[in-house]
Amino acid sequence: MKSILLASALIVASVTGAVAQTAPVALSSAVQSQILNWVPGADLTNITTSQYAQIVSLFSSSDNLRTGNDPAGQVKAILNAQ
Repeated sequence: MKSILLASALIVASVTGAVAQTAPVALSSAVQSQILNWVPGADLTNITTSQYAQIVSLFSSSDNLRTGNDPAGQVKAILNAQ
């Protein structure tokens, strides 16, 4: 059930990003919540379009989100690569 909700949130987030490419980039609340669980205090207010695309790509596959693949570390790397 969580993966269905997460997939739905990702679809909405990617459609929103594609439609409004000149608007500020914002992740869905579900994705933001998961990131903040992994990386407390992460600043998600001014992410770049590149960071947005990398995060959406990370969340697009449940295999990427398995603990053995260190999704928290991947998110940290994405957010620190501004």
